[in-house]
Amino acid sequence: MPLPWSRRFDIDKKRELTLEETSDGVLTIVPGDMKRIEEEATIPITNNATPDKIYYKILKAYFDGYKIITLVGNLTDEQMDFIDIIHKRVVGLEVTEQKKDQIILTDLLRPEDVDLDKIISQMFSFISVVTTDIISHIEQNKQPGDKILDRDSVTTRNHNLAYRCCNMALKDSMYLSKLKKTTSEILIISRIIRYLDMLGTILVGGSYLINIEMTEGMKKYHYKIFEEDEKLNKTLEKYLKKWLQYLKSIKTALKEKDIEKATDLYLRRFEFRLEMKDRNGKSGEHLANIIDFSEQLNRMSSLILRDFMMY
Repeated sequence: MPLPWSRRFDIDKKRELTLEETSDGVLTIVPGDMKRIEEEATIPITNNATPDKIYYKILKAYFDGYKIITLVGNLTDEQMDFIDIIHKRVVGLEVTEQKKDQIILTDLLRPEDVDLDKIISQMFSFISVVTTDIISHIEQNKQPGDKILDRDSVTTRNHNLAYRCCNMALKDSMYLSKLKKTTSEILIISRIIRYLDMLGTILVGGSYLINIEMTEGMKKYHYKIFEEDEKLNKTLEKYLKKWLQYLKSIKTALKEKDIEKATDLYLRRFEFRLEMKDRNGKSGEHLANIIDFSEQLNRMSSLILRDFMMY
């Protein structure tokens, strides 16, 4: 709406408007109250729902901005494991009431207190720590086992919290104004957060490339075991050290809102690739997996830069 109209009719820019057309074609502007997100959601739980399925149903309601989520049904002891999943992956959502056929979860966090820029910075820092940890395991000739997988829940928690805030901001213009971000900024921030979450997942797979013994996590997510190859591990170590410096430069560019630096890093993205060399024997598939891992990291990194330049 043109600013002079807002001033003339004393319309708060944070309020939503309704346009009504009369029979003679005249449009009437009706300022309305803010459309608020509903506070409560009820989720029925069937006997065959697994803990993971229960978690994803709760997560959808959490993303939609519900403050109170009520589960209805007689949950088995096995199904109750969803509580452990929630505690690992969701910030601020706690069981506040539990009855025989009803469980109430309440979001105890004030979303207006969330700093999205700080969350992005924390996710960058954590991914740097995880990458350094993988490098350290290679240098010490140790297997990380499921260590990186277990730690990845930190990235997931940050992603879920930030994604919820972004989703709420796109639905509620009053909340959007509290974040002091534009709609376009929120859309791009949500994508950057998603890419950072994906980097965490990709690094889990990278850590499994140096395991020589099968783990529970590898079984669950269908990873293969490769024979130990010191030369390939050193190739992976060298690549990760180079990529880590690239990641830190990306973080600095975002923090300083330096479009020129981000553009330069984006144009140089192909400098951080591993080239496939002809190899015979069993190491061929192992090397192919390392190449694929490096390309996934490069792709996510370049997507962060691309969207930041749009931001």
